Amino acid sequence: MQQHRIDRLNKLLFQSISNIVNFELRDDRLQDVSIEYVIVSPGMRDATVFFSVFNDEKEVLALAGLNSASKVIRKKLADILNLRFTPRLHFKFDKQEHKAQHIEDIIEKDRERNESE
Repeated sequence: MQQHRIDRLNKLLFQSISNIVNFELRDDRLQDVSIEYVIVSPGMRDATVFFSVFNDEKEVLALAGLNSASKVIRKKLADILNLRFTPRLHFKFDKQEHKAQHIEDIIEKDRERNESE
């Protein structure tokens, strides 16, 4: 039962935070930010928000923008979700997407090399 609640909260936070970041915040540092997924702690007091940026050079700026807007985002979440306790937000850059892209590049190069032989 507890895991089901956490899964629902993960999805709800993901959708809400994505909408807030993409449509409600007016920070230039967040222009290319995409929220990838959210993981809520078992006690549901903390949530880690994983994000990616279209331009890797803006990763640090995006993280700074998200951290500075975390209180505003949390306040908007409290208004939207009507939870007893709104989780504290911790933002982390999602490195899985980069790893997947690197693996795809290696496979593509290997495929091209095999075709040319």
